[in-house]
Amino acid sequence: MEICASTNKSFKIQKKTHAMRRSVDDMLAYGDSKYIRQVERSVALQAAEDAEATFSPRINPQSKKSKALAAKHGKGGGGGGVFDRLDRHADERLFKLMQSQITSADANVRHADLVKVGRDDIQIKSLLHQYPDVCRVAHCIMRPSIELSRKIMVVFVSSAPCLLRARRHQRPGYEEIFPAARVLPALRAWAESKVGLDVNRQAPRNAVPPSIKEGSEVMNVAFLEAMVALHIPVNVDAVARVRHSHGQTCGEVYRLRTCAVFDRVPDAVIVATSHNLVEQIVAAAVQHNVVLIPYGGGTKYVRANPSTTPYPCTMSSMMSSVSNALQCKPDERRMVVSLDMRGMSAIVSVDKENMLACVEAGITGLDLHGQLGARGVTLGHEPDSWEFSTVGGWVATKASGMKKNVYGNIEDLVVNMTMVTAAGTLTRSCNVPRVAMGPDTLHLAMGSEGLFGVVTRVTFRIRPSPDHQVYDSILFPTMDDGIRAMYDITRAGCVPASIRLLDNTQIKGFDVNTMVGMTLLFEGSKETADRDQRAIHAIAATHVRAHIYIYMVAYIRDFVMNYYFLCDSFETAVPWSNVPAFIAGVRAEIEAVAASNRVEVKPIVMCRVTQVYETGACVYVYYGVNFFGVDDPLQLFFSIEQACVEVMLRHGAALSHHHGIGKHRKKWLPHVISTPSLRMIQGIKHAIDPTNVFATNNIIDT
Repeated sequence: MEICASTNKSFKIQKKTHAMRRSVDDMLAYGDSKYIRQVERSVALQAAEDAEATFSPRINPQSKKSKALAAKHGKGGGGGGVFDRLDRHADERLFKLMQSQITSADANVRHADLVKVGRDDIQIKSLLHQYPDVCRVAHCIMRPSIELSRKIMVVFVSSAPCLLRARRHQRPGYEEIFPAARVLPALRAWAESKVGLDVNRQAPRNAVPPSIKEGSEVMNVAFLEAMVALHIPVNVDAVARVRHSHGQTCGEVYRLRTCAVFDRVPDAVIVATSHNLVEQIVAAAVQHNVVLIPYGGGTKYVRANPSTTPYPCTMSSMMSSVSNALQCKPDERRMVVSLDMRGMSAIVSVDKENMLACVEAGITGLDLHGQLGARGVTLGHEPDSWEFSTVGGWVATKASGMKKNVYGNIEDLVVNMTMVTAAGTLTRSCNVPRVAMGPDTLHLAMGSEGLFGVVTRVTFRIRPSPDHQVYDSILFPTMDDGIRAMYDITRAGCVPASIRLLDNTQIKGFDVNTMVGMTLLFEGSKETADRDQRAIHAIAATHVRAHIYIYMVAYIRDFVMNYYFLCDSFETAVPWSNVPAFIAGVRAEIEAVAASNRVEVKPIVMCRVTQVYETGACVYVYYGVNFFGVDDPLQLFFSIEQACVEVMLRHGAALSHHHGIGKHRKKWLPHVISTPSLRMIQGIKHAIDPTNVFATNNIIDT
């Protein structure tokens, strides 16, 4: 990784992160590519962590924070972060340079406690950093007025306590938060004490990636000739095929790291670059009896020649990447082509008069948000995966975002869409807010998970970017108190843009075992946000709330898998009356399954209520199991999955609130929808895809 600076003289400082780069390469080879960008960003932020030790004491050597940081970093090379292998000498050279440049750059430096440095191409516009030894929030804002160079951003950290809680932006748009970019200095101690993780005991994995044949026995020559005639590149590289063969379930990633050979994978990869191209590919697939599996996601699409340049894969979410939706049927004997939609990542049009935006299906949520924000508008759909997930994936899985209380779920945002099916293109000729023209065929496409076709374009309703944003949080003595408060807030009609309830396992540093926390995000006009904030605090006061705190979480599943730790998550929708019993039941079942499989360390189970409705709530469950000594870790994982679904069924919960069911849970679908409903899905499938070109095998058997 390079961090470059240029003032009167050009500099280039090469950070010696060979060990980390090898780690990244290993992750890429073994299917951990979802977190490659997060790791790279963490490397940059680790450098910023080291800057605290070098630079902070010089600003105010008598401050308590400076002394604490000096004591923390002054011995043995460092801050105890996850990535301790970085070259400290390179860091020192870099930050000595930065000291000399910053000292004369701006007089406001004396008001800052810390300085963070990052590459401009990482685009760290805002980050939150919570120090384990200081009970306050460090709120970072970018200072573009300081012209140190074209290659370095200087980020000043405000010293005002709890500034995040009162953060307000009086201009259109707002800085975004990237929790995956955090350095976690306390992770090791927590993992060792709570889940029995031993950093000196690594789980075995393949010395080399599993093998796959360079060629395929089922190549359809006629289809390939048709692609040549249409000048459509076809990628048959083995690595590209493997990268397009799986999603991000715990089971899939574990197999990639441990299995000797791969199951059925796509025979080729084609990158779609336009709607017309997709129509031609689908028509050729129908003519020559080839299977197409839509694929999306990825955060670093580069417009290169797809026949020679394999695309880095981070998260596949044209269909649900956490429901086994991308797996090929093991017994499929036709040629299987992965149709990669990442080549279609443009905003087609923005109509501010009618407040509509037409976008291509391969654009990621983060890119869409940034480009719309530059135009002064927002979609408001922000799922946790928005750095990786795509517009097409949102529609295909019927997604939900953290701000649905203000903006709505994906089905509330879609005005029109274009989906190419085996029978032709499905769309509407009018972009209107509502229609009464018989059953809505566009809604049939939502949640279809690639079963009916491939989405190429979506027209959304948009809104002006909010000029005011406030984060807040409240603590409650028990989970039941928090759930009742959320219920009362929903009934009172003062629900903020985002409201989430987190159990005690996810709240760091509190001794009260039953304490839970509620995080809040108010967004819109200042008057609306202030009104809702006052109303919610009044309701919370009746439920014995505690003091304000700040919460953040990072996803580290693939990293801790190296140390005999399997963790995964699932979500569901539950009636209000069953939420407490469901949470208790899930926790008990996971612990029981772990005990029956002779797991030595009690599993960790974390629950949160993430979305609220008048009739129920979305509940998220995170769980992790130390599988050291377990004969068959995959069987343990599947047993936990089975037990959790049975808890859902007992408490009247949905199989999924927004991830979709894919292949992961489709066997339970007859338990929650009626036989005529299943026949209706099967009938639509047969009507528009009689030869099963889109043989995703999701939702129903095809």
